[in-house]
Amino acid sequence: MPGWVWALPGGPGCAGHARRVLRDALGSLGVPPDAVADALLMVSELATNAYQHAGGHGPHELWLYQGGGRAREIRCAVFDAFADAALPGYSWTSGDCGRGLSIVRELSGGRWGLRRTLSRLGPSVRGKAVWFAVPGAAFSS
Repeated sequence: MPGWVWALPGGPGCAGHARRVLRDALGSLGVPPDAVADALLMVSELATNAYQHAGGHGPHELWLYQGGGRAREIRCAVFDAFADAALPGYSWTSGDCGRGLSIVRELSGGRWGLRRTLSRLGPSVRGKAVWFAVPGAAFSS
């Protein structure tokens, strides 16, 4: 899976750092501003989830790569080392929180998912990556 990988801080600055890095990367790829705005909201939700639910289970990483689905789509993923989390039975509308994955699902047009995998930086750590396709964006030929 060629692409880019960045370390994310494990503290409250995780989402802000992810947004800054992704904004710069998507800008350099010429992604339209509306698609960048949607991607920044989605990565913020995923990075916040990684920090809140995986907490001290480091590392946290941001990945940007070409997806294997639609032609050359740009995918973004947030990795954390909390592999026990599962989506089946996830409550999409529970209380004041728990809406982040609903936002990702809607903004990505349903092009998102979760997979168990290994970290890409440093020693391999088991965990999960939650990914989404950047809407309306593709790698150029």
